[in-house]
Amino acid sequence: MNRPALRATSRIVLLLSLGFAAARAGQPQAVQVINMIPNSLSGETNRDSEPNVAVNPANPSQIAATAFTPDPLNSGSGPIFVSTDGGLTWTLNVVLPGGNRTVDVTLRFGGTSNVLYAGILRSDNSHLSLLRKANYLAAGLMTVLVDRANEDQPYTQATTVLGGPGVGLDRVYIGHNDFNAPAGKTATVEQSLDAATAAPPANLTSQRIEVRTTCGQDGPSIRPAMHADGTVYAAFFRWSAGCGGGSNTADVIVVRDNLWGTGAPSYQAITDGGFAGVRVATGVTIASLSTLLGTQRIGSSLSIAVDPRNSRTVYVAWGDGTTANTYTLHVRQSTDGGATWSADRRAIVKATNPSLAVNTSGRVAFLYQKLTGSPGSQRWETHLERSDNGFTTAPTDVILANVPDANGTYVGVNPIGDYTHMMAVGKNFYGVFSGNNTPDMANFPSGITYQRNVDWVGHVLKDLANQPVTVSIDPFFFRTTELAAQDDFYVRDWTDGPGNGDTGLEPSTHSVFYATSDVWNRRGTLPGTFVNDQPPSEPAGNGAGNIGDNWAFARIRRNALPVSGSKTVTAHFLISKFGTGSNYVDSTVGDPDLSFPDPDPTLNFTAADLGPFITTAWHWHLNAIASTHLCMAVEISAPGDPFVAPSLVGSAPGWPTTDLRVIFDNNKAQRNLSLSTTPARGIGGIDTYGIVHNAATFRRDIVLRTQVSPDVAPRLLGASIQLIGGTAQPFRPGDTIVIPDVQPGENRWVGLTFQTSGGKEGDTLPVELQEMVGNTPVNGFTLAAQLASINTVILQNLEIHRSVLTRLAAGGFDPQAQKEADAAASLLKLGDQVTESQYSDFVKSSSLTSLASRYLGTGADLFSIQKAISGLTSAVGSGVVDQVAVAHPALLNRLDSLVTQRALDAGDVADVLQMVRWQSDLYKQLPATLAPQCSASLLDQSAAFIDAYQQRKAGAKDYAGFLTPLFDCFDQTAKTLGSTAAESALATLEGSVSDPTALEKAHRAFLLALQDAVPPQQTTVAVK
Repeated sequence: MNRPALRATSRIVLLLSLGFAAARAGQPQAVQVINMIPNSLSGETNRDSEPNVAVNPANPSQIAATAFTPDPLNSGSGPIFVSTDGGLTWTLNVVLPGGNRTVDVTLRFGGTSNVLYAGILRSDNSHLSLLRKANYLAAGLMTVLVDRANEDQPYTQATTVLGGPGVGLDRVYIGHNDFNAPAGKTATVEQSLDAATAAPPANLTSQRIEVRTTCGQDGPSIRPAMHADGTVYAAFFRWSAGCGGGSNTADVIVVRDNLWGTGAPSYQAITDGGFAGVRVATGVTIASLSTLLGTQRIGSSLSIAVDPRNSRTVYVAWGDGTTANTYTLHVRQSTDGGATWSADRRAIVKATNPSLAVNTSGRVAFLYQKLTGSPGSQRWETHLERSDNGFTTAPTDVILANVPDANGTYVGVNPIGDYTHMMAVGKNFYGVFSGNNTPDMANFPSGITYQRNVDWVGHVLKDLANQPVTVSIDPFFFRTTELAAQDDFYVRDWTDGPGNGDTGLEPSTHSVFYATSDVWNRRGTLPGTFVNDQPPSEPAGNGAGNIGDNWAFARIRRNALPVSGSKTVTAHFLISKFGTGSNYVDSTVGDPDLSFPDPDPTLNFTAADLGPFITTAWHWHLNAIASTHLCMAVEISAPGDPFVAPSLVGSAPGWPTTDLRVIFDNNKAQRNLSLSTTPARGIGGIDTYGIVHNAATFRRDIVLRTQVSPDVAPRLLGASIQLIGGTAQPFRPGDTIVIPDVQPGENRWVGLTFQTSGGKEGDTLPVELQEMVGNTPVNGFTLAAQLASINTVILQNLEIHRSVLTRLAAGGFDPQAQKEADAAASLLKLGDQVTESQYSDFVKSSSLTSLASRYLGTGADLFSIQKAISGLTSAVGSGVVDQVAVAHPALLNRLDSLVTQRALDAGDVADVLQMVRWQSDLYKQLPATLAPQCSASLLDQSAAFIDAYQQRKAGAKDYAGFLTPLFDCFDQTAKTLGSTAAESALATLEGSVSDPTALEKAHRAFLLALQDAVPPQQTTVAVK
């Protein structure tokens, strides 16, 4: 609400130094509460109320917060609180224009940009100002993006787009009550789709979200909430009666937009009675602002939060009631995107200032302040409730503070302000509230830390001269640790060497999370011998019987020892094709390339066990037709510590919404490493390939960044990199490679070739190819050469020969291919006894080159098979076994990639879930005038299939049963769009239901035709 302005005098910047003088009561590990007033301000007696807090998602140790706090040096500008240690200590930084203190202030960091945004009401002229600052710790005022009169209570939210159109851009949404709006429809969201660097006004536009009539205005609280998939919600009070100053009759309304607020018209994705926005509650009475709950006014209580795992799950909280004694906070939940709402999940009488947040595990937290006691001895209890089932059962309740409703130096109503705030980053919750600052341990049941000087025995505040200070209102920060260290099990994302590995931090500290992680494959049932504390992974074997048998392992740790008790950890393994973006499959999918005969392995940790423990060998089988170039992942779960949903099954790290699900969840680990042996003596080298799969649901340029350590780079001789189908280019560390215009589900290949002048056996020369979204690596793969003895290289080359020729034979290409595979297998049985001459003679007499040439045929030689044939022929003619040992796998790797390409052209059941997601996104983006009536039903059925797939309850076997009932809707859509290509593709689709692989191919072809038929100007079809 607007407050009286303060006179501005001058502008200087102050960053107050902090002397940490704190007292700690017994603080449960789960919750920490900290009085935010710095020690240097121990003598202050301000009304530091109506607080707000912003945690930087890119670095949770960086936090900014606000309250009604003036600049102690009277500079004429206002301060924010800043912390660089996760909220344990605080200082002030004077960065807010518009008076020695501001009035309403809310602020947020962008998702990955580190930019801080704020919406304020200036105290010098009561204007609304929208602000931006690239470095929240730096001196200097925030940049003013917008400044307008006659507005109220800005509430800021911000994020960075991680995938899709606008990737890397900061998007800011500020709910505010705009009295400049026509016809009293004042509920407004100010939004910018590119806020970080654009010149003022940074593309900010006003989106009117009230479409119904009002009695003259809407309530002051307009609260936006966003999801990473582009869904934006906003909640507000529609005042239908009472605008004259008495109690208000109101509807609680939630609106939704599916495309970052760009729908045409915007925020009309859900409707009620023919109007945009669903009425969660109707005709409720909200007491007038003159009605007091203790000394606190009420009537502005509203909060909304969306589940980061699923944008269709959203919570709203509000307060209503005719008197202080009946004023009640309500919490309700929607699981269908706000279309319908539950009954009250929580109802708290005589409480205010609700705030909701949902963490990455789906745990919802509810913060509120409740008045207790009788007149003359009333107190404010600040509660934090948490629930893992949407409050369908009683939540866990923690009292953060229980302080007197006494305001000390402040005379007047509304001492603690109109709102608190809470947000989730990862699993943990961060929040802020205001209250009486009497230093009494009994007032803080969850423990307390003060920075300012206090006498805990006498319950007296002291200034820096140790003189008594009158009680006042202070802001209190809190944070939770949702998973105790003794319950936290993890799989390392990286190990750099003995004593230097991942400690289970979330997020992980290494962006290369797929090269030295604690999940690996072996060709036998023993885990192998660790070198440099890194798992000894082996390439998979393919073929019939025990030739295609493989065993997966994971190494698991816990963060601390419990007092007692045992826990069982379950490991679930998944496989994908090698590269970046390829979707994972498991035992539930039904991939014809793989079989998984073993149940998930388990490990028992007693109270004395930290680990690391290695899982028992988990048997899986790779069929003859499949490539051995694969990635592996593991998801672990323990009681109280499940992996963060969704599972990797059917998707790839980084997608569908450029999530960082492996980096941010220490229960997941991934290995994307292709390790090729090459002679350590003389000249060695590699010629190898990785798939680049577009796992997104939209056409995009895929950006890869190369990364090589400084000690490895000089050893990569004559290195070149090639986008298959293009021209090889010199390889330079740090280069950016752009693969243009890749369709959803499309596969491209990247090849890396280099030589090395030899070195010590066991040396590894890795090259990282990181898939980038903006400045963030979301996935990637490693191509590495390991220097080895010539005998080791020979054995690996024979195994690659056997594997690739096995694939050709299994595909029915030529009986000679099986003879070649059998010959290599026979020679492999000699093991270390294979001589260099035997190997050379084998390659010389082999029909590999003729088979490769005939398999290539007259088609485009995208993988330069003929060049590799010439290289091998030349190497054999030289009589130098080392040259043969390099040229031989070069041809085999290129041939293997060609076989994989042709197999994928026939369809891939690993992409089933991606196709359904893509289908859903296309229907969401259909212009409203062209979307058939069946769209809403199709989207609901798609959402149900996606949910079942992610819970491992559906797979390729259910694909036809899901798609077949949608064929009529597909037909309506094709006809409405006038797409003959879509109609033709549909006919093929209808004839492919008996084979999941062919069905995926046909489904993708239909979606490509549908995508091409959608007009460029995309709006959102309203769905329920």
